[in-house]
Amino acid sequence: MAEMKNICGKIPVELHEKVRAEIEEKETSTQIFIRQVIEEHFNRLENKGEAGMEKRTLAVQVTEELFQRVKWAITKEGVKQKDFIIRIIEKAVEEVEAKWQELDQPEEIEETDNLEEAEDTSEEEVVESAEEEEIPESEEETEEIA
Repeated sequence: MAEMKNICGKIPVELHEKVRAEIEEKETSTQIFIRQVIEEHFNRLENKGEAGMEKRTLAVQVTEELFQRVKWAITKEGVKQKDFIIRIIEKAVEEVEAKWQELDQPEEIEETDNLEEAEDTSEEEVVESAEEEEIPESEEETEEIA
């Protein structure tokens, strides 16, 4: 685990009440909440390489049961809903990509094998056709062919 340090400071009472309310709502600790706020701040500053990327909206409707389960998981993880959903989508897409890469690779290998077989066959045909040509054994046969 990384070395930890304390950070503290005075904030206005109204802001403190908002922070306490959110900590209670998310059922998390002050330490986790403060760390998340600071990390989100620096992530926004760094933009995590997304500054040049075009953004698209992806929206779905879910059952109330699934919605509550997602909210529960988000609360327990102590992350934003957006970050949680993006993490789920990225993981699922990576799994599908890995599966299809594995399935596509045998085809690529098979295609390579087929090309190699075709090249081998061509070489064998050249050797066979050379063997089929009659090679004169004596000078008399050479003169007759010429």
